[in-house]
Amino acid sequence: MTKTITVSDFNEAIEALKKPDLKQSLYNAGGILMQDVLITLHGAEHIRRRSVESKLFRRNFFSYFENEVFPAILESALEQFLTEKHCDLKQLGYRIMVNLSIVFSGVDRQDNSLEEANALHDVLHNLGLAVVLGQLVDEGERQAAEKAVNDALTMFDERFFQPSRSRRELLIQQVRDGELEEDDLPRDILTVLLLNNNDKLQLSDDLLMREVAFFFLASSHTSVHTITHVMNEIMTWYQDKPEHHSVLAEDILMLQKFVHESMRLHPSSPEARRSAEANVDLASQGVAEHGDTVVISLQEASRDKKIYGADAEEFNPARECPARLLPTGLTFSGGPHVCLGMNLVAGTMLKKGQECDPEKYQYGTIVLIAQELLRRGIEFDPSKPPVRDMSNTRDMWDTFPVVFNK
Repeated sequence: MTKTITVSDFNEAIEALKKPDLKQSLYNAGGILMQDVLITLHGAEHIRRRSVESKLFRRNFFSYFENEVFPAILESALEQFLTEKHCDLKQLGYRIMVNLSIVFSGVDRQDNSLEEANALHDVLHNLGLAVVLGQLVDEGERQAAEKAVNDALTMFDERFFQPSRSRRELLIQQVRDGELEEDDLPRDILTVLLLNNNDKLQLSDDLLMREVAFFFLASSHTSVHTITHVMNEIMTWYQDKPEHHSVLAEDILMLQKFVHESMRLHPSSPEARRSAEANVDLASQGVAEHGDTVVISLQEASRDKKIYGADAEEFNPARECPARLLPTGLTFSGGPHVCLGMNLVAGTMLKKGQECDPEKYQYGTIVLIAQELLRRGIEFDPSKPPVRDMSNTRDMWDTFPVVFNK
């Protein structure tokens, strides 16, 4: 009889994430979107796909994206959607991140209309339901969510993916004909996949579409929830001194510490889930036998008092990170499934004793978003407190009303 084993010790969690005989299983229920995309692959197939997609990050991609691409994306989104003093930060976060994720994944806007922006927002929101299908507690909600994911995939494919694919295939052919240089191609996941699909990957049309849809989702959905957690921690920290927001906005290295500490406390997913493909030794938890489920509690491990101190469960932006460990804890997972976009989101993460090199340093998209929100005078909406999302077991907000005073 199979069993479920939970690992919450920090060091044991890191080792479990590295075990080659523990296969990703967190997203099994979301197979409508997630089956055979990068995050659910295992072993040699995962290594092959990841090595191809990592080609996107050549030539200082993260620095290029942070300094040359993202500022315009952020400004455009805020100018278009931050038009009222009152708004829901979660919804504003979606608007910002949609614009980032289409550029990163390789999805073209067709007419740049507000209607199109709304459609992309709805697609992103509904694709995100695939991630939490396994954690929805109500059967009726689960069935409704499955339909919403299917409908979102159909719209994504027909309205956005197919035109984006056709444009890139034409550009790639122009490179092969000597009419363009490869450096002139878009720098996104879809282009990388198309360049390598025939000889290295051989993905079906459906899987190619879902792989891009997954990156469209992954590069934005979790960041939306990260933004709300970050701003909640900052505004709570300065609850009685909102005038300090403007000071923090201009001390970007300290702001990054606020962001990293929030990430440590609130991982994008509270747990990693693996199925044992063979008997696996889990130290103090004993042996996971073939077929057992191993739950690695990223949230509990990232709050391990033996690692982060007696106040590990509390928010402390001045926390000294232990040597050789990331200040974000296990929010980006670890082992072969460590997040590809970690540095895009969190920037450079200095370990104990390292110094900041301003010429090469990156702050991360979440820090840049937080900085701009603080500059615009973000505060809690005194008439509408934030509400937790109780529909699933993830650490998320359902609504997050805020006001802007500048």
